[in-house]
Amino acid sequence: MQANRFVSRDPRDGQVFAERPSWQRHDTRQALTAATQAAAHWASSTLAQRAALLRALGEALLLASPVLANSIQREMGKQYAEADDEVLRAAKWCQFLAEQGPAWLAPEPGAHGQIWRRPLGVVLAVTPWNYPVWQIFRPLAAALLAGNAVLIKPAPNVAQTSALVEMICRELLPKGLVQCLWTDEVGTREALADPAVSMLVCTGSEATGRQLGALAAHHLKPAVLELGGNNAFIVLADADIAAAAEAAAQSRCLNAGQACTAAKRFIVVEAVADAFRHALRAALAHYQCGSTLAPLARADLRDKLARQVSLSVEQGARCLLGGQPAGGRGYYFPATLLEQVTPGMPAFDEELFGPVACLSVVADSAAAIALANASRQQLAASLWTRDTAQAAPLAAQLQAGMLCLNSRPTSRFALPFAGSQASGFGSTLGRDGLLAFTRPVAWLAG
Repeated sequence: MQANRFVSRDPRDGQVFAERPSWQRHDTRQALTAATQAAAHWASSTLAQRAALLRALGEALLLASPVLANSIQREMGKQYAEADDEVLRAAKWCQFLAEQGPAWLAPEPGAHGQIWRRPLGVVLAVTPWNYPVWQIFRPLAAALLAGNAVLIKPAPNVAQTSALVEMICRELLPKGLVQCLWTDEVGTREALADPAVSMLVCTGSEATGRQLGALAAHHLKPAVLELGGNNAFIVLADADIAAAAEAAAQSRCLNAGQACTAAKRFIVVEAVADAFRHALRAALAHYQCGSTLAPLARADLRDKLARQVSLSVEQGARCLLGGQPAGGRGYYFPATLLEQVTPGMPAFDEELFGPVACLSVVADSAAAIALANASRQQLAASLWTRDTAQAAPLAAQLQAGMLCLNSRPTSRFALPFAGSQASGFGSTLGRDGLLAFTRPVAWLAG
């Protein structure tokens, strides 16, 4: 955000193509009032009515997919096919919840009665820029089905896409039920502190999560925080090296590596280190700036990534591929491979939000687990081995919110999507994620 304005800039050439002013305080107040009124009416609707509207919302997303995908590509640089997949995922999530969610929200039998699920009221969703449609609908669909109103605080650089989402919701849903808050960080904190807001959902950096999470706690409001992911990708001696290398390259280069669930730290046992290094370098080399590799979303993100790589090399990491920002227009950073990455380097200690793979070699599986757990920011972890018998006991030692065997980390609608330690807490998918938007009520009948 620049001078109280939301600025949309095409990362492919750096040109500004749209701006919108930030709200004044009275605008936020009006939105809070409208959301409170809408939440009261929505809470009295039936689950069947909510599910029907959620289903219609998914269908509307499918119809609007070309427009939304173009907007995503223009605002944050994503490849069109990936942007289209993002919209499709959001639509499928709406449809999945419309089918499965009512059963999860039904009264549960208890020892002396029933457990009812009631909505919380108004949910404030602070959303990021890297998946500007999916990251809105991930909490939005569940919050709506649970009976809540939702206020969306969009990331400043994806305002046009967020406005399109808001327009789609307004055409289908009751007035005031879903609104964007076009405000700055101060206005966001004021909205969170307001008694009208009942819950916080925040997807963003650890620093943002700590600040907003502390404010929510101060005002005794529940919060779900999905923060950074400095995720480990462990390759053991019996792994399928070709498949692991291909998945590793995809994890680092899809969406230009700008995904919190993406693998960042590649920890390989010594017996297959040479083979994996060679295969990963070849797989990364297929991603070329401007054709198969998108730019980073902003200039400051590209510059930060360049500093992290440069400082890591100064501290002893070895660059085998890429390593410096691409020349010319746009915020491109080439696919990069660093080896000899150790704790204490930015490439190990910090989340590298871009197409940079960081390779560390260890003696055995025990050393791999220990090195993986050296980060407190493990949202997801991958374990690669053909020995399925040893996989579960090893995975159980990993301190991550999601554990994947022989696949790159991706969330599933039916399973909880939750962080671990500094990567956040709470869930926004699965039954756990849906129930997070409710409060349990004990009904004691006699």
